[in-house]
Amino acid sequence: MNTWLLRPFTYIAGSKALLLGWAVMLVTSVVAYFSKTHFDGAIDAHAGATVMPYFIYLLEAVIAWGCMVLACYAAAAIFARSSFRLIDIAGTLALARTPLLAIALINFGMPVVENPMDINPTVITLALISLPFFIWMLVLMYQGFSVSVNMKGNKAVIVFIVALIVAEVISKALISFAFPLLLP
Repeated sequence: MNTWLLRPFTYIAGSKALLLGWAVMLVTSVVAYFSKTHFDGAIDAHAGATVMPYFIYLLEAVIAWGCMVLACYAAAAIFARSSFRLIDIAGTLALARTPLLAIALINFGMPVVENPMDINPTVITLALISLPFFIWMLVLMYQGFSVSVNMKGNKAVIVFIVALIVAEVISKALISFAFPLLLP
């Protein structure tokens, strides 16, 4: 059971992981729409009071995942010593986003917060409940990257962290640029 929760990519990768990951991302975007949860970055989640069209929630997921895939692929192209496949990176990183579904479900209990500076005990409690799911997602992302590009040790950790930061910056920039153009 521990292997399935923390290292599922020893059993599933490639196109199977990609299709399953996309299915989970689709379900997560629907739940996020109803719970008003925005995954507006490679590793971000925010409960928003603003109601937006559904396609925004789906587009956030696709941009965040796509930026992570491209950053990890570029990092692997530069630093990996063995061959690897884009489909493995894309599939494992899509499936690694599964814990976000739990966060979207948890946010049904989140009170509407108009001002981010208005922090109450409910917000803090739900954020603390969500934290293990974010950690789980990061562990899955790292495991997926490491297995897909056959990189281990400190080098893999450092390369992954840099790719994660790059993906976060690019996804935030793309989302903040694209959404004003898409929304009336």
